[in-house]
Amino acid sequence: MESRRVMMTLALILALSCMILGVMLAQILREGNSLPDSAVRDIVDTLGEAGIRADASLVSGKRETASVYVMDSADYAETVASLLSGSRPAKVYSVPDGEILLMENGARLDFLADFSFRYSADGEPVDAERVVEIAPPAEVLSEERQERVQKIVSDFLDAGSRSFSVADARSMDVRCVTDAVWENEGAEYALCSRTVDGIRITANRVICMLEGDAVAKAWGIWYFFTPAETYSAQLIDTLNILFNMKKQIGNADPPVTVESVSLCYSLRFLADREGFCLIPCWQVTTDTMGRYLFSALDGAFYTNN
Repeated sequence: MESRRVMMTLALILALSCMILGVMLAQILREGNSLPDSAVRDIVDTLGEAGIRADASLVSGKRETASVYVMDSADYAETVASLLSGSRPAKVYSVPDGEILLMENGARLDFLADFSFRYSADGEPVDAERVVEIAPPAEVLSEERQERVQKIVSDFLDAGSRSFSVADARSMDVRCVTDAVWENEGAEYALCSRTVDGIRITANRVICMLEGDAVAKAWGIWYFFTPAETYSAQLIDTLNILFNMKKQIGNADPPVTVESVSLCYSLRFLADREGFCLIPCWQVTTDTMGRYLFSALDGAFYTNN
């Protein structure tokens, strides 16, 4: 008898929840995909009950659109190596996780399976310890020297994509962003990232070391684009993304605070053919549990770090 009463109570709660959700969705449709303040408060309260604190400004039922860029990876390493070095390959070696190319002008380029690469103008291998050296020291250069370094590294990295500028991708606004410039033991360094249509690409960071007016070494991860086609897609709203995050975390104890929800691009391999694509993703940043990455196309959880 007692168990039946409990089941009836749970069924009633579920029915009421469905009614509330239906009313909220109807309000969203009536108000042009904009959640009313009362609905936002209810959603924030629901997240809070699970130990996930989120400011109301992060919750939106608005549906946005963004481009998906399909890439062609044919002859990727040889093409990029030739563009970056300004030379042709003299020798190509296959290694377990990628390729090593020694160029006719003495430069060396290592391309690995995760799209990380190492460049050395003098042909000497980049010290493996440098590959993880990603945080610059606090001391930076003067504004004039920063501008000079920024132009050199941007020209260098942009050169790797020069032959991939095709008519179908004319609307693709790709930019090299210099996040920091500094000096260490007499050499100038720059930490670079990349944006597409003003949106940052995740896991796309490179350090360049200069000697004189040229890049002497570079290491990190960089997607040298080979755009083949593009299409526009509707994105999952942040309301659904935060609920998907709730599914990943469960009940957070101690509570976790969502600091930001931002749109970014992430590289994904194509299952049905050679190549890959850049897709829009939502990145949820928290105070104590790192960042969570979700596909903005279907809300699928990718990773957290």
